[in-house]
Amino acid sequence: MSSVTIARRHHSSIRVLQPILRAYALGYLSSTTPRIIACLRRIWGHDLSLKEKLKELFGALKSTVRLESFSTFCALVVGGSTLFPFLLLRCLAHRNRRLDLRVSPQRFMWLIRFVSAFLSSWVGFSLLNRKPIKLRRFLAESQSGNESKDAVSQNKSKLGPGMRPQFAGRTMDLTLFSLTRAVDLMVCIGWTQWQRWRKSRNQWSLAERVAPRLADSGMFAASAAIVMWAWFYMPERLPKSYGKWIGEAAKVDDRLVEALRRTRRGVFIYGKDTGQASLLQPMCKDYGWPMEWGDPSKTVPIPCEMVHMGCGPSCEKHAVSRFARTFKFACATYIPLQVVLRLRSMRSMASFRQAMTAALRSSTFLASFVSIFYYSVCLARTRIGPKIFHRDTVTPRMWDSGLCVGAGCLMCGWSILVESARKRQEMALFVAPRAAATVLPRFYDKQYQHREHIAFATSAAILLTCLQERPDMVRGVFGRVGRSVLM
Repeated sequence: MSSVTIARRHHSSIRVLQPILRAYALGYLSSTTPRIIACLRRIWGHDLSLKEKLKELFGALKSTVRLESFSTFCALVVGGSTLFPFLLLRCLAHRNRRLDLRVSPQRFMWLIRFVSAFLSSWVGFSLLNRKPIKLRRFLAESQSGNESKDAVSQNKSKLGPGMRPQFAGRTMDLTLFSLTRAVDLMVCIGWTQWQRWRKSRNQWSLAERVAPRLADSGMFAASAAIVMWAWFYMPERLPKSYGKWIGEAAKVDDRLVEALRRTRRGVFIYGKDTGQASLLQPMCKDYGWPMEWGDPSKTVPIPCEMVHMGCGPSCEKHAVSRFARTFKFACATYIPLQVVLRLRSMRSMASFRQAMTAALRSSTFLASFVSIFYYSVCLARTRIGPKIFHRDTVTPRMWDSGLCVGAGCLMCGWSILVESARKRQEMALFVAPRAAATVLPRFYDKQYQHREHIAFATSAAILLTCLQERPDMVRGVFGRVGRSVLM
């Protein structure tokens, strides 16, 4: 065997190991970075010695170095999907055999990659779910609320005395992310095939050209509607950070939100004294409004001026004011972020203008999102809704118990049309898994875990196979990161 052949094989072996090392590094960074940031905050806020600081930092660095860690999972999934096909082909080449296949070599390679990715994802899922869920800690972290407590009590009722209920759902976010991306990928592949077939027959219409541009916007609008509805009526379904960020952008008085929630629960009732005046009357005192406005037994419905929170009775003026305030808030976030992200490539005024344009566009989107939501609420509950539907058909309580919020949820997401096509795609693929997580249970009985297991392994296998065979079809940041890891 010549030295050239040995060198080639050595180089080939290194290339096969590179995706595994990249995947481990990416998983380690993604899981360790938040811990390091939290550790630095603790160190900064406490008077500790150098030894104690180094011990804290070292503990954060090694906290994710374990068998069932996310970094090991990433290396296992990527390694299984790339290493096994390589070893199989090398084995066939070494034995100098050719398989008598009824399918083409390309389809055979697709099949090998898919099976390898499926098996590695199956094992990786089991690895992440090795440890049982600590229910109290899990409930505290996921904020499952009353629904989770009901699920716990139902599960306990099925078991005998002394038996502990078993729950699953640790990897639900990861499964929904993979499933959403896999569905998006299959839709894109199907649409490409349909487009090719229609063009071959000269039947490609204008509507079919516009449809892909609106698909991402529609997916974002639907996902945003679900998330915003959850923020109002099921806040326990959203992560703390997500709900906090929405609250900071919306800047709505918590007493108004609570009034809407109580109206939906049938506690805050118009025309009846149910002891709820104490909720909004302090707000009337703060803003200098008549105290009767906060009493649902005397004022039907709550005036829009209370929703405007000091902007006067005009719904249009309030919408403009909301736009201006949110735009200022968004600029303070997006402009520094764009400058930091483009710092390396910012070598001319043209690149600086591009960064500023992207930041202003994103700020306009967020400002439009908030102002459209508020204006749609006002239009539904007092301006247009009561004129279309008679007060006896759709009562003020019905508007304020969900219909007005539903109108805002349905309309606000279409502000995504302000963004570029690429950004619409990214936003849609980011929000869709979060919206799905608000609909599905946060955790469930362990006997049904095989459903999630199959869903994750199948969707991950589809993604990994296409990243290797048709990488251009995997859209968004995930596609670019996946290609950089595997290629």
